[in-house]
Amino acid sequence: MQRLLRRALLLLWLATLAACGGGEGAADEPLSSEAEAPVRDAVAPPDGARETIEARIAAALAAGAIDRETALAYRVFALFGDARLPASLRGRGDGNADAIDEVDGNAVLDELRAAWDTLSDGTRRVLAPFRARPSAAGGQRSPSAARELAAAVRPACAVDATWDYIAPATALVRVWYDKTRPADLTQAQATAAALDTLIWPTLITTLGFEPPLSDTPVACNGGDGRLDIYIVASLGSRGVTDAESASVYQSSTFILLRSGLAGAALQYAATHQFMHAIQWAYLMAAPQTSYGWMRNALANWAVEAVYPGNTALRPDATCHMNSTFLPITNRSTGACASSTSRTRDYGAYLLYQYIGRTYGNTKVRELLAATTTLADALAAIDAHVAGGLKLLWPRYARALWNQVPVTGIRGPAFRDWDGQPAVPALAPDHPTPVNANRGALAEESTGLSRRIANVSTRFYRFTFSDSTTRSLMFRNTFYPLARAGTAVSVLALWQRENGSWAIEDWTLKEWIGFCRDAQSQRLAQLVVVVASGATGSVTQAVAATGPTFRRNNIGCWGFSGSTKRTEIRESWSSGSIVAASTARFTYKPNGTASLQYNDPATGRLRVPIAAPLFRSASWTLNEAYAESGCSYSLAAGATDTSIVLGGLAVGNLVINNFAESLPASLRQQQFGVVGAARGAYLVQVSSQRFGVLGTVSGPQPDCGTSYASAPGIFALSHVEPALAPVITLGGRLRGSYVSSSSPDSIVFEWDLAPLREP
Repeated sequence: MQRLLRRALLLLWLATLAACGGGEGAADEPLSSEAEAPVRDAVAPPDGARETIEARIAAALAAGAIDRETALAYRVFALFGDARLPASLRGRGDGNADAIDEVDGNAVLDELRAAWDTLSDGTRRVLAPFRARPSAAGGQRSPSAARELAAAVRPACAVDATWDYIAPATALVRVWYDKTRPADLTQAQATAAALDTLIWPTLITTLGFEPPLSDTPVACNGGDGRLDIYIVASLGSRGVTDAESASVYQSSTFILLRSGLAGAALQYAATHQFMHAIQWAYLMAAPQTSYGWMRNALANWAVEAVYPGNTALRPDATCHMNSTFLPITNRSTGACASSTSRTRDYGAYLLYQYIGRTYGNTKVRELLAATTTLADALAAIDAHVAGGLKLLWPRYARALWNQVPVTGIRGPAFRDWDGQPAVPALAPDHPTPVNANRGALAEESTGLSRRIANVSTRFYRFTFSDSTTRSLMFRNTFYPLARAGTAVSVLALWQRENGSWAIEDWTLKEWIGFCRDAQSQRLAQLVVVVASGATGSVTQAVAATGPTFRRNNIGCWGFSGSTKRTEIRESWSSGSIVAASTARFTYKPNGTASLQYNDPATGRLRVPIAAPLFRSASWTLNEAYAESGCSYSLAAGATDTSIVLGGLAVGNLVINNFAESLPASLRQQQFGVVGAARGAYLVQVSSQRFGVLGTVSGPQPDCGTSYASAPGIFALSHVEPALAPVITLGGRLRGSYVSSSSPDSIVFEWDLAPLREP
């Protein structure tokens, strides 16, 4: 089937060129630069994205059905509505003049100019009319083209009776229309009014951009030096700006606008193309086309600057929002919601919009002017925005989230500025929100990409719903690169269960902890934004390992439960001593102090240290035993608070909870107490109360009538680090320990459950 399709297309092409004596084409070549690399492997075309003629031609080229020269010719035919475009490659023909471009007209003409000297003689003869200003109303077409196709181009140098123009009072333009198409007069009037009242006054008068160059030196110039704009039929693009000079650095231009445009689509096309004409007015330091992504980005920025909230512009934002993890310089296709062939740079206007909205739109003019001395658009931004890309990019990345908490009172962002509804897609390594609950495991871990491309942003989202996912630890492995000066940043946006949000800069933090048992850290969701404002020959920042986000079942705000010591001595003829307590450990034992370790110098934020501290114990002491003929009896109880609070009780609780995040000295001290096992712990609870009185019965005066005792230690887990118990899957501290050998017996038991701050 593929072979038959290829043969049919080649035969059709040969038949088209037969009359011209040509048809030989250039050999197909692989794509050689990142800017041309397709994004479809990384981003599936959004649902509803229109398959354009451009996409069909690209598919035929990729399948080997046509060569590059043929593909270029077909794109020219598609741009100008030429009947020689094979029917199999034509668009849907829905008749909607406002519809998205079937081809990128400016890209087609750029490629045609660049490839001209390499094309075969036959192909040049076919395409020559599409390059030159016509000498008759049917110019830019082959002489045999039908009249309805000829009407799609601008009029002759000597304007015939079918064409007329409107010259606005302020804007130095002429808007041409074909008098045989009555609707085009209405469109020409609307175009002239838009240029006269908004587009020219905003961009030229107020912001001070250079006006389009005069075309007086051009032989066919429309009658004077004003910029000529033509309403044409059958155009496969909403608009085209054609440079007339042989220079690749600066040129006068003329503009074609598709007939039938109105409202937001006309505003979009007229402003976008007018900005291209402005760009060509600057004598740039490098060829105009070498600025790549900047050209469409600036043209779309102009639409937003003149018509904030333009509904025809809004869909272009998805080209960038759906693929922010690619460099802004990447001009591949496949990410736009409106078209499968539209390139990403149409959405890159968001960067200039952010600059304009935060630094002022005159800064954008300054950036374009800087290209007269700088051969790269990013270099212009880096040199002329305070702090350069290193400072700008993380702020821009934050605004790209374009939803709470960066909008509204914490904003503004794009949604606030012009009602832009688009939000960024998540990074391709985790393209959907990660369920961050620990599930059936004691601990869960999620790794993120260790790579971040230059001038790109990756978004990750984690959601929580399980209260048993208690302790969290994020390790930012880009921290050493940031410390060394690399323009990589990490931002965190996190929402508590009560709906409130916090925003934190983690760029210079390596270890960041959370305690979800504590109200203030009870995450419902976490968004991590990894961004790079770096440029240069090294195209990405690469961490030694990928960032990790670990979650476990270890309680971090408090524990409460029962502890008991049961003691039996060989010398006793019967009985036991039972010291029991209901112990409580809390996250903030004195009401204010946090048991999390913070050290900006070493990049640590909310790292768990030791464990919740002992707060109180309601204890009972029951002694009933006989020794040497005397019977001892005691039943007492009280509540003792921690000596930290001025009470009589003491306790320790040490748990290995993300011990790797501790400084080496503290980590080794902790391992010396409980060993290195995850969740290993030591628990101690005792009272400093003395002189509790009991009664004695038996032979007198030898036994006496009373004695003094003390609650002593209620619970003690094994003191040997290698034998430390480990927290249960349910998060409880539960176990027992025999601290003596037969025939004496001292048994410690404990069962403590994690607490959530109420």
